Amino acid sequence: MEDGGLKVVFSEVLRGYTLAETSFGKVKIKHFNNFDSAELDIKNRAFYEKAVASGLPSRKERIDYLLKENIWTEKKNREIIEAKSYIVGLKNSKGKTFIQGHIDQLNKEIEENQLRLSKMELEKEELIGFTAEAYSARRINEHYMYNAFMTAEDKYLFTREEFEELREGTITELIATYNESTQKFSSDKLKKISVSSFFTNMFYLCENNAHIFFGKPLVELTFYQLELFGYGRYHKSMLDNSEKKPPEEVMSSPDKLVEWFESSQSAKEALDKTDQGEGTASSLVGASKDDLKRLGLDNPNETISLAKKAAAKGGKLTMEDMMKLHGV
Repeated sequence: MEDGGLKVVFSEVLRGYTLAETSFGKVKIKHFNNFDSAELDIKNRAFYEKAVASGLPSRKERIDYLLKENIWTEKKNREIIEAKSYIVGLKNSKGKTFIQGHIDQLNKEIEENQLRLSKMELEKEELIGFTAEAYSARRINEHYMYNAFMTAEDKYLFTREEFEELREGTITELIATYNESTQKFSSDKLKKISVSSFFTNMFYLCENNAHIFFGKPLVELTFYQLELFGYGRYHKSMLDNSEKKPPEEVMSSPDKLVEWFESSQSAKEALDKTDQGEGTASSLVGASKDDLKRLGLDNPNETISLAKKAAAKGGKLTMEDMMKLHGV
């Protein structure tokens, strides 16, 4: 999505609603907050209990049945758990390396293993089938539609009686409209907004205060507003705590910015361990010229001043001091 498209998404996040065309005319689609979520949680419990009373099995009952009949196995459960753990390990490893080639390889492995995990989880879900939880989730989706669609005057588009009498095809249409209007607020897009100049120019003036930025109390913020504000604070914190300015090419990509920051921190830790706080002339083992440039460690002017080091050590440098300075 181009910068202009992100600005439109940002404006809708600020407003707290999205405008959409439907067979009922132009409507507002409300963005939910914690108060809305609490009401839906109450409804969800009621729908679940109704499903169980009607004889639908719970998710746990279906899984127990699949294990008992050997349709699904504990071995496959362990494979899912191990796959999740392995992906976490790969992400942790990525955060500790500063070499771009290693980062690219780890990203590839993460993507491959995430795809494998998704396939296993999909297989399990298909075997579990329709449960009381699935029924309540479907009913909650319908209830979402009733609460989400508003008129230009901020009134519900339907009365409860009108909504209950809607045909299934009409509800399906509303769900499709809702899904289409909300997919633009994915985490990836909100992250991109949080590092865009049109956002940061305002955000850096609010002193990390959500009330100043959005003009209302924290508890009244929509989930999209809370998520965007969280990303803004996270990325701002990285830049505030970075000793080097990130390269221009990473500033427009949240994921690359995080990779750059983690790489910079790992490189700094490696240098600190090497020189024990004394400064070092050694290069980072395995790092290419491009890696050093990306990390801001390729400045030819950053040479060792033996006179400064000697002055700091009382006028003399021992052989041990000289070895430390050169990374030995």
